[in-house]
Amino acid sequence: MLEICLWNPDSQGKIRRSDRIPDTIPFISRFQQVVLHQGRIERFFLDSLKEHSDIRVERGVLPESLKFDASQAEDAEAYPIEVVLQHLSDEEANPEQSKATNGSAKSDGLFRSNMAADDTEELLSKAATNGRAGTRETVRAKYMIGCDGAHSWTRRQLGFKLEGEQTDYVWGVLDIIPITDFRMY
Repeated sequence: MLEICLWNPDSQGKIRRSDRIPDTIPFISRFQQVVLHQGRIERFFLDSLKEHSDIRVERGVLPESLKFDASQAEDAEAYPIEVVLQHLSDEEANPEQSKATNGSAKSDGLFRSNMAADDTEELLSKAATNGRAGTRETVRAKYMIGCDGAHSWTRRQLGFKLEGEQTDYVWGVLDIIPITDFRMY
């Protein structure tokens, strides 16, 4: 990456480039920054699981509740975590997208994967065809990894507060050179 461009609405509400800054401090290191897309990491894990184990990732499953028994946390033989999972139907896992006021599609789906598009539909369709749609399952575990971001369901279930700052700003990172009708001011 060479630079970062920031875009914001101007006084008339049109999106304009508001800033252009170097991606890294020039000459601070002989090494360049490299970005590894989350979808590639997920794809690596899925491929490795498929090659080296019988484990399969289930799609169309939502956690409903989480309980942690702290009295069992130090017991190596215990399973102090209990999670109730809800298996979704095809309609629940793939809701129809509603239209925004300007007529464009508005993302309101439960599952929008960052994986390569070649197998996303197949994975999502398998979610509802496993015969478990509409059922609940209780899983007991020794460990649970919550990788669900700043608005973490897992953290809320455990009663932890986010330390640091949180914002409602919507932002994104693009690794493209866009061709737009934005005026470069």
